[in-house]
Amino acid sequence: MAEVFGCRRCYGEDPRRVWAYYEKGLAVERELVFEPHFIVQLRRCAECGQLFVWIFSEEGGADAQRREIAPVSADETEALSNLDFSSFADLDGCRRHLVTEGPTDASEPAIEWVTGELRLPGSRLG
Repeated sequence: MAEVFGCRRCYGEDPRRVWAYYEKGLAVERELVFEPHFIVQLRRCAECGQLFVWIFSEEGGADAQRREIAPVSADETEALSNLDFSSFADLDGCRRHLVTEGPTDASEPAIEWVTGELRLPGSRLG
């Protein structure tokens, strides 16, 4: 049986509505990586307590920014808290996660639910 994640506010169907909630409704629990153009955090939903891994990366000449926000289980949270980033590869490929991306000068980023592996800069999590 598939694990159930989040509530209607943090894991609802409308990606734009969920993103609007994420900006204020997910509190930073722990910062795992903080580099100028790459940040990995554990964040918690204020409504239901669901934990998420929040990945921010910025690359390219136009300051293209990408965020991937995926719900995580208790076991995955423990591995990530211990800086065991190999668990990223183990995240369920069928698990939906929110992706936002776009250049900083865009009026708003592209926002969508994506199913599959997280697309991370591989060299950052060796």
